[in-house]
Amino acid sequence: MSGVSRPEVLLVASENPGKVAEIRGLLTAVPLQVISLADLPSSPHLSEPYDTFAGNAQHKAATAACANGYLAVADDSGLVVPALDGAPGIRSSRVADSDAERIGWLLEEMKDLTGEQRAAYFVCVTALADLHGEMLGTWQGRVDGIIIAQPQGEGGFGYDPVFLYPPTQQTFAQMSSQEKNDASHRGQALRAFARDLPAILNDIASDNE
Repeated sequence: MSGVSRPEVLLVASENPGKVAEIRGLLTAVPLQVISLADLPSSPHLSEPYDTFAGNAQHKAATAACANGYLAVADDSGLVVPALDGAPGIRSSRVADSDAERIGWLLEEMKDLTGEQRAAYFVCVTALADLHGEMLGTWQGRVDGIIIAQPQGEGGFGYDPVFLYPPTQQTFAQMSSQEKNDASHRGQALRAFARDLPAILNDIASDNE
């Protein structure tokens, strides 16, 4: 990509097609080709070695950018339950092998908790790295809710069936994809990223002139 005034490709450091489609949809007005790791012949292993969402998001973005020479965006997200000292937190996807098992683990951990002790929130941090792995920005989203005792709804993924969103009195798994995106932590972070990206691209172009 050397010799051009601005990036032409944005690499989403993920093989999750839903996440890639969501980012692509948010960036329709930005002149970038949005690709994912699945579109590349080979890709680096993206580890999560840090104890913060921001640290892991930045590490994944920088790793993907340096390995492929593209502007790269990555995120890290999870569920935080204050009454469980912040668990599962950055380990949200690693406490068990499947969504059903993760939900089972969470409900077992919270079986004796009542009222405000069942408060929880999802957090997402999105990070953007230039083709040299330098950070260009981070964006965070958060949504507060309550962990209910029994899963409800068939949509979403992860902990969505037990995460009740108070404004709608529905779990994320009961909401439509659009309703969830409008409220969710990832939707908030990605919309903030999408708003700032045109200015970042202009700054890159100016620096290369």
